[in-house]
Amino acid sequence: KPVTALALPPRALSVISPRLSRLCPASPPHPQIPTQILPETSRSRPVYRRLGTPMGIPNLLRFMKPFIEPVHIKKYAGQRVGIDAYSWLHKGAYSCSMELCMSPRSAGARRYISYFMHHVNLLRHHKVVPVVVFDGGSMPCKSATDEDRHKKRELSLVLGKEKLKQGNTAAAIDLFRKAVQITPSMAYQLIQILKTENVEFVVAPYEADAQLAYLATLDADQGGIAAVITEDSDLIAYGCTAIIFKMDRFGNGEEFIMEKTLETVKDGLCFQDFDQNLFTGKHHFCILKT
Repeated sequence: KPVTALALPPRALSVISPRLSRLCPASPPHPQIPTQILPETSRSRPVYRRLGTPMGIPNLLRFMKPFIEPVHIKKYAGQRVGIDAYSWLHKGAYSCSMELCMSPRSAGARRYISYFMHHVNLLRHHKVVPVVVFDGGSMPCKSATDEDRHKKRELSLVLGKEKLKQGNTAAAIDLFRKAVQITPSMAYQLIQILKTENVEFVVAPYEADAQLAYLATLDADQGGIAAVITEDSDLIAYGCTAIIFKMDRFGNGEEFIMEKTLETVKDGLCFQDFDQNLFTGKHHFCILKT
């Protein structure tokens, strides 16, 4: 039976964006996040992520590489695993960036859905329960950054069309990959497929990484997850205990385990004097970020 909503602490709804809060019912004793998103007719600016933009804290994954090991998704058979939806949407959009920019209503522009569902079905094949988590509203504190990215996307789109007219398809595709945006409409189309296929999903109040980190703290019978699949290194800073990066179409990826990291010495790096709170503390990650 699919989970249709996720119970959160009462304080959670105080930060839900106006765009999503319009979909929430009157506050019950335990507020819930709706498993829906607004279409593009919403007046507030939706969340967009630019393809090719590094996600998370710069250089963090490279710094932590000695503690990241190969893994296959079958390790998590019989368990619930959270998926950062926009990570897979980004990758899927790479295969049809030109269609998304030039003819978004064409059949070719929907290849990102095929990519996404292949990975969902791969998890199911290995008896892993996927829990897909979508971004919700944009963060107010990131409005300036979002505006800057929006302008860069528009410029890339214009330049991509010019290259296409000149017959330079390779250069055009490269620019279209920078211009294409993962829109609420694309997420909505995917959600309809997830509903049809009886796949669990959640729409976060704001960004998915914080929601995934919260789910990772819960037991399975409370809707919790054993690991997170993402490309966003911020999940390390959020204290997720198990994260799978760079999972390919065959289920191979790179795994970060918090407990193992705190117990192991690798390449001269040692966190044995750290507990999880210290490891993810703001001062430590400010150093890593620089």
